[in-house]
Amino acid sequence: MNTKVLIDSRWAGNTGIGRLYREVMDRKPPHVVGEHVKSNMRLGSLYSPFMLGKAIRSSTADIFYSPSFMPPAFSSIPFVITIHDLMHLFYYSPLHKIYYQQVIARLAKKAKKIITVSHHSKQQLVQLLGIDEHLITVIYNGVDERFIQNEERIKLDRPYLLYIGNRRKNKNIPAMIRAFARAAIDKEIIFALSGEPDTFLLQEAERSGVRERIKFLGFIQEETLPQLYKGALVTLYASLMEGFGLPILEAMASGTPVLTSNVSSLPEIAGPGALCVDPFNINEMANGIEQLVNNNELRNYYIEEGRKRINAFQWEHTAIQTWKAILS
Repeated sequence: MNTKVLIDSRWAGNTGIGRLYREVMDRKPPHVVGEHVKSNMRLGSLYSPFMLGKAIRSSTADIFYSPSFMPPAFSSIPFVITIHDLMHLFYYSPLHKIYYQQVIARLAKKAKKIITVSHHSKQQLVQLLGIDEHLITVIYNGVDERFIQNEERIKLDRPYLLYIGNRRKNKNIPAMIRAFARAAIDKEIIFALSGEPDTFLLQEAERSGVRERIKFLGFIQEETLPQLYKGALVTLYASLMEGFGLPILEAMASGTPVLTSNVSSLPEIAGPGALCVDPFNINEMANGIEQLVNNNELRNYYIEEGRKRINAFQWEHTAIQTWKAILS
């Protein structure tokens, strides 16, 4: 017997959530009939829950699924959503925080099941939003096989450390720039960051004396990411808060040593496969960079441990567990 699932496909795209969405949809069980929400409403709109509730009422679906945090209002059918993190409570405007606590959290408690991507995020959902822990299922993200199988590497004009991600405050990029500047490594080494030049970060680099050693890579096509990781000396991802931290797995899968944070979900996801440091301590971060660049024995240790660690993160498993949560 077929099950009809109404899916909020607005999250499809070249993002971490978009990747999760694609991997789960690519493995949709044969007996599931997918119907997609038809709306151009922006993802962060305050009216999204009401639009989703209306879409549900005009659908004949048996259940609603979203790969992200936006739940429907006044849903007439069971719904399952994925809450990746609680960044809105810490790094967004006061209005975002109030909306998340008073609207999103209240609606989320009505879900049939809430999926989250780390035990750290589950703990926050319970402690900060008061959601029943039995309502929450932890399902890790996976890592694309392309990163494991790729043998090619991109060579920039100089050896480089790499950061992949957005520029939100939690990413801690100014601190990484300062640590890079302070690290006792070859001055030929540059720090390459995804995205376009940023005045604020350029000023930080200028103050730190490394303006000429910072390179902005612009928009990076997804198909070139494996080669970019593979060519890097080290991937830096010393974020202050993450629900998961997909770039550290992609770097590990590419055979690149990773420096990441010892806070939030990152030590949980990295396990023994990355060097975890205090992201608030510039000297500790700088020392970590020095070790991964200059100490070949330690560098090779983390390359090997990283390759072992990624075995715990498979999209096949993610998709199977997600569909089990949706359909059970």
